[in-house]
Amino acid sequence: MAQPTVRPVRIGYIGAGGYSRRVLLPNFKKIPGVELVVVANSKPETTDAVAREFGFARTASDWRAVIDAKDIDAIVVGTRTEAHFEMIPPALASGRHVLCMNALCRTAAQARELTALAAAQPHLVSLVYPAGGPAYFLREERMMRHLLDDGYVGTVLQAANYWFAPFFGLGSMFEVGSRWFGRHTRILGYRRGYNVQGATVPARPGRGEVRPETNIAMAELAEGGLITYQHSTVAGDTARARVEVIGAAGCVVVYAGNATTPATFFGAKRGSRDLAPLPIPPEYADGVHVEADFIAAIRGERQPARAVPRFEDARQLLQFGEVWKESSQKGGWCDLP
Repeated sequence: MAQPTVRPVRIGYIGAGGYSRRVLLPNFKKIPGVELVVVANSKPETTDAVAREFGFARTASDWRAVIDAKDIDAIVVGTRTEAHFEMIPPALASGRHVLCMNALCRTAAQARELTALAAAQPHLVSLVYPAGGPAYFLREERMMRHLLDDGYVGTVLQAANYWFAPFFGLGSMFEVGSRWFGRHTRILGYRRGYNVQGATVPARPGRGEVRPETNIAMAELAEGGLITYQHSTVAGDTARARVEVIGAAGCVVVYAGNATTPATFFGAKRGSRDLAPLPIPPEYADGVHVEADFIAAIRGERQPARAVPRFEDARQLLQFGEVWKESSQKGGWCDLP
């Protein structure tokens, strides 16, 4: 039997770096009907290497040539964040769908402008690739959504998000908290650095020395609960990111999975004395597939999963980080706009 035809989606790629080559481009190659048309990196040698490795039809000398191409439907902006505010407006103005790597831009003010541009063209799909790594709970999204939507914990009273990484990344953790627990209304920020012998953090390539520290954000939720974000740079690779949720009907603890360790859920209904493992049904075991959601949205087949940020979500992420900084500097609660 002949396979059904799918609508081709032709992609131009700006800035295909290491993460794009490891994750995005292999995933795009798996999607029927996706055509990799043109790519431009900052260096001709890397542009040529990416084109050969993934079968792009041609290369471009710079990013403007990708936007000017007449034979593409969508543009992936995979460059460093500093360049996004320059590249995304002409990409949208050219009538192309846009998938931008995290973060959308540098400031909430810039994000407001980009969000307004995207909102003015609602027929275009404008998404931000969520931050990578296990701490962002993309693999665990469907199971946690199932537990929350089905009322396993009931009304959320308290939540805590713990993650351990050389970099802070509060905005990306806010992505997790906001999609699971809703709007945040105000925040209390705190930062504590350490000068303790033996509590050193190795330098990361390209990032320099990492300061031993703990960062905390406490936020009130619009629906009445409280969420705490706690970050450590010194816990080490053995510490697994986790989220704890306490509700009126029960509680859930989820440990993020990684390449070698599956996600684990534990739960207890109100009145139980012990947490018990929660098996993950097969229909909730699959993670979020950003590239497939982007293409499906372009084709009008379905909306992207809630875990895939829209530009407005990215604006709120940056705003949350800026208000946290203000709060931690002044030592008091700050309202979120």
